[in-house]
Amino acid sequence: MSTSPGQPARWELAHDHGFHAAARVQEIWRYRRLVWFFARQSFVSLYAKTQLGWAWILIRPLAPLVVGALVYGGVMGVPSVEVPYFLFLLVGSIAWNAFDGPWMWGGRGIELQRKLITKLYLPRMILPAGAMARGFIEPLVYIGVLLLMLPYYRYSDGTWYLAVSWDLLTAPLFLLLAASLAFSLALWTSNWQARARDVRFGLAYFLSFWMYVTPVIYPASQVPERFRAFVWLNPMATVVEGFKGAIFGWAFPPAWAVLLACGEVVVVFLSGFWYFHLLESETTDKL
Repeated sequence: MSTSPGQPARWELAHDHGFHAAARVQEIWRYRRLVWFFARQSFVSLYAKTQLGWAWILIRPLAPLVVGALVYGGVMGVPSVEVPYFLFLLVGSIAWNAFDGPWMWGGRGIELQRKLITKLYLPRMILPAGAMARGFIEPLVYIGVLLLMLPYYRYSDGTWYLAVSWDLLTAPLFLLLAASLAFSLALWTSNWQARARDVRFGLAYFLSFWMYVTPVIYPASQVPERFRAFVWLNPMATVVEGFKGAIFGWAFPPAWAVLLACGEVVVVFLSGFWYFHLLESETTDKL
């Protein structure tokens, strides 16, 4: 494939039906700085042209958290394993929102930059990664709230609910696993979402269902024992319960469940990497 002197070689990716994974990775690495550019652009533009501006960064995540704590913990009396329900829901929401938001926004990476990619060439795979930045706002806000609420409950209840041990170091790893799953699924859905908005609406309902079958608003111990093994087939159940275990000092999910979740993420990523390459040129032509 011939290229002009000032143009980087495209490794025959755009028009070749073959799948050159090594060349693909090298190309993405050369354009890695664009990921940060798109991430910053995505973050800054989120609340542009709104009256409340940056206040929405706090309002959007905190409103459903407070309502959820009142409904599930106060009205419905959902158990929280000897931890204040607000704190229980907050920790579960950190883990869930490290997956939920990044997947939804990452899946819109191509759609959000449709005008740009029809005018110049860049590796399309960096677009989902850059767009995911918006999805990390809510879990970061929740982490900030957690750092404030832990001392508050220490003062009000006389209990330090944070388990300070070596297990605490695994908390970021569970969040990384959630974000990796989000990116892997975004590779699958970003081409679909660029072609039809119906996909975005459908994913919103699907994620709502997924959250309810994941122990975010209730502990996994509430699931009947005969169904407990099926819970761990859900990788996000492992992430949420693992993160709670790291924060509160509870038992971690079974080792086989953690390994299964990691394996599921690897499979989804590798298949999504291949599928994204398969459809990206066709999707660009239809924008």
